[in-house]
Amino acid sequence: MALTPADLLRFLAEFLLLLGLARALGEVFRRLSQPPVIGELLAGVVLGPSLIGAVLPGAFAAVFPAAGVQPVLLQVVAQLGVILLLLLSGIEVDLDLVKRKAKPALTVALGGVVIPFLCGYGLAALLPVTLLAHPAARPVFLLFIATAMSISAIPVIVKILLDMDLMRRDVGQLTLAAGVINDATGWFLLAVIAGIATAHAIPLGGLGVSIFGTLLFAAFCFTLGYRLIRGVVHWVDDHVGGDSATLSAVVVLGLAGAAVTQALHVEAFLGAFLIGVQLSRIPRVTRAAQGQLQALTMGVFAPIFFAAAGLKVNVVALLTPELLGILAAVVLVACIGKFAGTYAGARIAGVSPWMSAALGSGMNARGAVEIIVATVGLQLGVLTVPMYSIIVAMAVATSVLAPPLLRWTLRHAPVDHEEQQRLRREAREAHSFLQGVRRMLVPVRDGRYALVAGEVVAHLAGSRAVEAVALHVQMAGDSGMPADLLRAAGDYGRVEWKQRTARSADGVAGAILAEAGRSYDLLVLGDTAERPDTGLFGAVVDAVVRDAPCAVLVLHGPQWRQQGVRLQRILLPTTGTRADMETAEFAAALARGAGADLAALHVVDALRLAEPVGSRAVDLLRSADEYGRHATMAVHRLASELGVSVQREVRTRPDGAISEEIINYAAVGGCDLILMHAERRASHGELYCGRTVEQVLRHALCPVAVLLDPAD
Repeated sequence: MALTPADLLRFLAEFLLLLGLARALGEVFRRLSQPPVIGELLAGVVLGPSLIGAVLPGAFAAVFPAAGVQPVLLQVVAQLGVILLLLLSGIEVDLDLVKRKAKPALTVALGGVVIPFLCGYGLAALLPVTLLAHPAARPVFLLFIATAMSISAIPVIVKILLDMDLMRRDVGQLTLAAGVINDATGWFLLAVIAGIATAHAIPLGGLGVSIFGTLLFAAFCFTLGYRLIRGVVHWVDDHVGGDSATLSAVVVLGLAGAAVTQALHVEAFLGAFLIGVQLSRIPRVTRAAQGQLQALTMGVFAPIFFAAAGLKVNVVALLTPELLGILAAVVLVACIGKFAGTYAGARIAGVSPWMSAALGSGMNARGAVEIIVATVGLQLGVLTVPMYSIIVAMAVATSVLAPPLLRWTLRHAPVDHEEQQRLRREAREAHSFLQGVRRMLVPVRDGRYALVAGEVVAHLAGSRAVEAVALHVQMAGDSGMPADLLRAAGDYGRVEWKQRTARSADGVAGAILAEAGRSYDLLVLGDTAERPDTGLFGAVVDAVVRDAPCAVLVLHGPQWRQQGVRLQRILLPTTGTRADMETAEFAAALARGAGADLAALHVVDALRLAEPVGSRAVDLLRSADEYGRHATMAVHRLASELGVSVQREVRTRPDGAISEEIINYAAVGGCDLILMHAERRASHGELYCGRTVEQVLRHALCPVAVLLDPAD
């Protein structure tokens, strides 16, 4: 069937109305301190047969026809939304935390299926025969209602957790893990019931393919699949580069996973979720690409999915005393059954009472998944239209009730010490410059520098898994860097080393800059300046530093190139600025990795403050001294979180010679390294980083490392 201009116009009108109202009502609920997903679901209810469809039936039928290509188009967009939502949630998963919570997650999921199933079966047995499509097939009806009661809606749960900023909490990760198990179990049960309804027999063959196929796919994802996914991401990054290319690769991989589980007759979003979990393990999936995926999903596709789900609710069809009473009973039993089952499972697993209650509240959301189940029941002839409407209304009602119940229970569930520590660490890492450094580029001229750079990069990485690329710019007659030296460099820490070779057609600096444009977070360079007249760091390094698209760490001093540097005491001159605090992260990471001490030095330039006369000058000096204490204290707090001891020092220099004070402090204090931040500036075509940095580089007796921000 071809898409006519009228069909396209109608689809655009549907998309506009659903997205506009979903976002508007979502914002209203957000300002009421409620999750936006409630407003997004209610947007569909407002536009559907419950309100607009009842008041303006002609207009509703014109925009949202029940037959033809329109419902299919809207369903495709909605399904794409849920696939992207679960892909995003997989990337947000803390795999280490889920592994630790695997046993309670399994117990919670088991309780969240068994007890709701039994409650649903008992309720279905009491329902009047008028709600049965085929009174003679009551056993199938009982099993179907029991299964519908046991299923949770992972897409809705994920959206609630994201809206309430709970995804990184223990309760969020445990709810997500249990929800995936619960949902998969529910769909397998539904497959059994559907087979009984159509063939009057249990479909062992198809069910076996679904169960074992899904398990095999999950095992593949966590083994060979991970290597394949990582290889694809690396290839795209190496040969295309940029956050947009990474985002495209992430979406393509997610859709591929969704296609696999859909082919296995399991929900497509399960495959996308499994792919997302693997993507969370790959450093090259950058924060920027994740942010783009979240903006696209949460801003466009997820609201369409939830609004389209609410569009199927028809409250008007239930406006009789009998059906309203049955609806109330169904909602009550659904909530109590899921809550009781999840609570019991959590308590058996040793979860605290209020945290168990929070899990029961979060798992109660049914949402669009329940609507899909109800649609399957209607198509199979198991449900009548009134019973279908009751289940759909129950799905929306439980999704609306889950967020406030979850918020209420969490008020009584204090965060334990271990989780507090983890959340503080993650909050710090979310704003950490160093934690965002997942991929480093290290141009090398020879094996000795590769070893030194390898040690420095490993210290910066710490316990994190990062990728470092050793770039050799090939010159005429150059045989390249020996592979055994690269392997030796890779012996440091959890750094995954790769080697790349580049031609120097545009010069050495051009080759380095071309490679640096491929989504690196940090460029580590060793300077080449042997004499003051060769520039700040040497002609090649200066040219790279001027135009580098990422942050640059330059290692200066012959010691780096000759025998390496054994770090025992690092000096960090600081002014307390944000850029200096980023440099402090580097200093603390280097100190922690090398087992070195850290000295934070703030030098007050008294020459600038001496221009006023009288008591005003004294006040300014006192204020500058106080500021220096705050600046060094900030370094102390940051380093203490990493277990690094810090000696704080504030000194006043009457003649304004800050560089000389830094050099003297390093010499007298026995410092092995001075680590400084610098701003790159162009001065008559040459690199200039300020007089203080230049003087320290020229006259310091110990090695110097300079951190520079990306070029504008």
